[in-house]
Amino acid sequence: MGWAHASTDRPVAGRYRLVEITHRETNRVSWYADDLRTGRPCLATRIELPADAVEGVRRAPSRILRATENVARLCPDRIAGVVDAFGEGGCLWTVTSWIDGTPLDEVLLQQGTFAPARAARVALDLLDVLDAAHAEAVTHGELSPGQLHLRETGPVVVTGYGVAGTTPAPRLTAPSYAAPEQARNEQVGPAADLWALGAILYTMLEGRPPFRDRGRIAATLRGVDRLPLRPPVRCGPLTEVVTGLLRKEPRERPGRQTVRDVLTRVSREDPGAGPGPGEAYARSGRGWKRKGVLVGTPLAVATVTAAVVAAATGLPGGSDDRADGGPGASASASAGGTGAADPAPRVPPTSAAPSPPPSSSPSAAATPSPSDLGALPAGFRTYRAPEGFSVAL
Repeated sequence: MGWAHASTDRPVAGRYRLVEITHRETNRVSWYADDLRTGRPCLATRIELPADAVEGVRRAPSRILRATENVARLCPDRIAGVVDAFGEGGCLWTVTSWIDGTPLDEVLLQQGTFAPARAARVALDLLDVLDAAHAEAVTHGELSPGQLHLRETGPVVVTGYGVAGTTPAPRLTAPSYAAPEQARNEQVGPAADLWALGAILYTMLEGRPPFRDRGRIAATLRGVDRLPLRPPVRCGPLTEVVTGLLRKEPRERPGRQTVRDVLTRVSREDPGAGPGPGEAYARSGRGWKRKGVLVGTPLAVATVTAAVVAAATGLPGGSDDRADGGPGASASASAGGTGAADPAPRVPPTSAAPSPPPSSSPSAAATPSPSDLGALPAGFRTYRAPEGFSVAL
């Protein structure tokens, strides 16, 4: 599968004018769009389908509308209302009312990892939706951080219901969050959603998914099914429940009441931990927009440097650690500490050489300061950002 071209010069389905891409995920792209029929803003999402999924495109719209309506009835204000669903250009399109919130993976990219209490509160919001849906025998099957929208006020909003099962493919989007039984193309039920809940918790706390995206869905699914879990280092009081939810065999995963009890206890340990879901974002006339980065300030440089280091080390979903057999393992896994967001990137953009963070990784301990960029050790290279600073990677 690859990205299909969708022209913004003509309305999709003759009705939705695509204005701006708001989110990208494996095989899924979302746009802020204008509904030319009603004049209202909406969120249009295109999902790539296998080349032989003609039947799936035909029957998917009614499935999506029915599943979303059922869950929305049980969880008011928790499910994005689907305005339309259709197939066009070999892709599946869903259109929802505009969500005044930010996808979880975007929040993680901007703010860094969550403290356990904050992660537990997000997970509890998701668990509420899953409990209601599973009671009606509705499985999501496509959960990922991109399907969870965090708002400044109110609970998390979940999207993507009804997509799973529209084609024979085990997973259409975000394969690194597929459950092992899903990767094996076995029958998928509520246990797969609980696995995804564990994977999302892992990502919020560790800053990367438990299994990286390998660029091809089949390869990623094989890794999910066959490779051992990368041991968490930042999950703190949630370590046991996270590793339990990520057990390969569904019957070995903890029950939902056990999960709820742990999440509730941890969420109350530090009620004020971390900012609210949308506090780092400001609204504009179209809905959410990232606040402008203050270029030229230490905060801006730290933010950009963090993004560069994260891209180089594969966080999230980049190079493997020991469990996946990749060379960047120890440096990535040892970034952890208390479970709260790191206040600064690993290589600060200053001329003073800071003391290295606790790490068992030789490469992390040997990271030079920018003042040493003239003579880098073997294996390092210099990244020169357009903002005017350099980082040793």
